[in-house]
Amino acid sequence: MNVKLIDDLTLDIYIIKELIFDVDFKNKDDLERYLKKLFKNLKNNYCIELSGFYDITVYIDKYYGIILHLEKENLDYYDCFKNQVDMKLIIVDTEFSYCVDDIPNKILNKVNVCINDNNIYLKIKEELTKSEMMNLVENSRVVYSK
Repeated sequence: MNVKLIDDLTLDIYIIKELIFDVDFKNKDDLERYLKKLFKNLKNNYCIELSGFYDITVYIDKYYGIILHLEKENLDYYDCFKNQVDMKLIIVDTEFSYCVDDIPNKILNKVNVCINDNNIYLKIKEELTKSEMMNLVENSRVVYSK
């Protein structure tokens, strides 16, 4: 899991599918149970304590896993509910792109290559091995549509 704090009210959480194989993110009950565990994990391991109202968009990619985009609503009346999280959930099926400096030859036949504004983007078209996927993730910037 990788956590990226964008500002005081926004964060992205990147979770590869090997860490969430047993969660059905399209089932809101499963998703809410998972988010409760995730919020405890953020508090205990990352010193990030969430409270208040959040718009949470769950971007699901069948090859990567998920990206959770959390935006806190700046509402004063939620301050009286310390340590509580209320949320609006939006689930989006999408395909992530990977911005790379170089195209790895080992996976060239498993990806589509796109060049835009002098940047190279890869879209996975066929399942990568775990090592290929980890190598791609470590050497790229994951791009998803907001």
